[in-house]
Amino acid sequence: MTFRSRKRSARERALADFQKLRRYQESSSNGYVRCVSCLKPMTVKEAQGGHMVSRRVRATELEHDNVWPQCPRCNGPLSGNVIAYRTNLVKMIGEDRVKRIEDMANASEGDEEAMDRLSDKDKRAVVTRKNEDEYKRLSALYRAATRQLQKEKVS
Repeated sequence: MTFRSRKRSARERALADFQKLRRYQESSSNGYVRCVSCLKPMTVKEAQGGHMVSRRVRATELEHDNVWPQCPRCNGPLSGNVIAYRTNLVKMIGEDRVKRIEDMANASEGDEEAMDRLSDKDKRAVVTRKNEDEYKRLSALYRAATRQLQKEKVS
């Protein structure tokens, strides 16, 4: 039996590039981050990009406030450790920004009240799906921003 590697879709590549960017954005000058859920310190390379709202929700999959460094244990076996994730995220960015992400997710599921609370830009994000070219463009932007951050953190 041979192993065939599966080519990543443009969306998967953009998600991976964005998660890497978010880890570098949240890292200290010595290359460490803390898990958003359990607060465990780890290197940027050890960390994963954890989503408060599942990346299956397209409206929030690439939202800055929805993706934070997370340890493999919280992001894997603990299925995101979502209660601790949300609790710590509220402390970090505030209830309003967390509720915005939750409203986008709920509006994506058809919640009209949640949709009414969103800005016009967020409403567009809820009803619009990115195409392959858009994901490719975003992926290139994320990779360039990550390279720039890596240079800044080294110097």
